[in-house]
Order: sequence, then C-alpha cells, then structure tokens
Amino acid sequence: MAAAAQSPAAAKVVVATSPRAGGGGGGGGDRKVVPVVVAAAGDEVQSEMHVLAVDDSSVDRAVIAKILRSSKYRVTTVESATRALELLCLGLVPNVNMIITDYWMPGMTGYELLKRVKESSQLKEIPVVIMSSENVPNRISRCLEEGAEDFLLKPVRPSDVSRLCSRIR
Repeated sequence: MAAAAQSPAAAKVVVATSPRAGGGGGGGGDRKVVPVVVAAAGDEVQSEMHVLAVDDSSVDRAVIAKILRSSKYRVTTVESATRALELLCLGLVPNVNMIITDYWMPGMTGYELLKRVKESSQLKEIPVVIMSSENVPNRISRCLEEGAEDFLLKPVRPSDVSRLCSRIR
C-alpha cells in the first residue's frame, strides 16, 4: 500500500551508559534498548518541526505539548533540564528545531540549560525559549542576553506559539 510507505519505520538502538558511581568492577555500564523513529527517504516527517518541551510540572508539560501539537509541531517532553541535555548530547532526540523550557526547575534550571546549549558547538544553533509564571524583569533580560529567543509568561497561550513560528529553525 502507498500509505504504508509514508509512515516512519521503527528501529531499536542499544545505548551503553556510564556505570553508576561506586558500581565496582570493570568497565561496562548499563545497556538500554531505545526505540528510534527512522524516516524513509521522501517521508513527510522531515518537514515537521520538532520541539523539545522541558518542564518539571506534568500539568505544564501537557499544556504546552497540546498547544504545540495543535499547531502541527512534533513534541518531545521531558521532566528536567538535566534529562533534556542528556538526550540532546547523546543524539536520542534528533532534529530538534526548538527547545522550550521552564525557567525554575529543581537540579538544573532552564537558564542553566540555555547556557549549556549556547556553549555547545553541536547545540548552539537550536533556538531556546524560556517560560516562567513569574514576571521578573531582570530574569527576563538575563535570559535574552544569554541567547534566549524569547521569554514567555505562563500560562502559555496558542497566540504565544504562533508568535514563535518565525523563530523555529
């Protein structure tokens, strides 16, 4: 069938991770099997914009994902900046066109994620948008000066997403 040729094929990739601290003996780390979507040549998947949404609040992740998906973006959500950076650096979330992240999260903040992305030769071209429920002018200025494409106040609305369309790469 012609329709079957357009859907992406699923593949599995085995990823070796570093051993846990204090894990004793020699060498190998844990191994994970990670499903990866592989697009065939000519697939429509290539034209779909991919956004990585980062927020420690499951409710806020669901809201931003729903808004982005209704605007026809492909969305991957993660619960922490640390996890986002790990996935990006390992190449487990390929072809990310934009990162949208909460400012205040435990562990690594969205601001720290922004700095790490902009310092990375591999990631620095990905636009980063910061979100926050707090309207703090010096925080907003600091993020924009560090390279954020935009700073959105929560709750994020569909009109905010349409404004971001021109910034996505």
